[in-house]
Amino acid sequence: MRQKENTLLYKWFNQVWNAKNEAAIPQLMTDNAEFQGIDDSLPKGAPGFQAFYKIFTAQYHDIRIDVEDVVSEDDMESARTVIYATHTETQKPVVVPGLCMIRVESGKIAQAWNSYDFASVDAQIGKKKAAS
Repeated sequence: MRQKENTLLYKWFNQVWNAKNEAAIPQLMTDNAEFQGIDDSLPKGAPGFQAFYKIFTAQYHDIRIDVEDVVSEDDMESARTVIYATHTETQKPVVVPGLCMIRVESGKIAQAWNSYDFASVDAQIGKKKAAS
């Protein structure tokens, strides 16, 4: 039986996001970590992710991320998660399912790949697409 509570990804989502503990980011991520699926213009590593965290928490509040399952083997982990949050501008709730995969180095996140359905957020908040 898988023990998701013993994985780095479970700790990451619960400590950083659910406990709203930005200080946990450098404790759980290397200073030169690479991540895909979030803003490519940000610097690498914990400092870059802290910048993303600030941007994201300004756009959304009441953030909760449920870790539905985690698969872990050797230095790789993959989690199926669901983000529940409130869009700050519209005050509408959003639900965003997704996947996160990481490579672990010395007990910290060294690489991350994120795939979340943020394309559905516009529909959830009632935002109309621009005419082409």
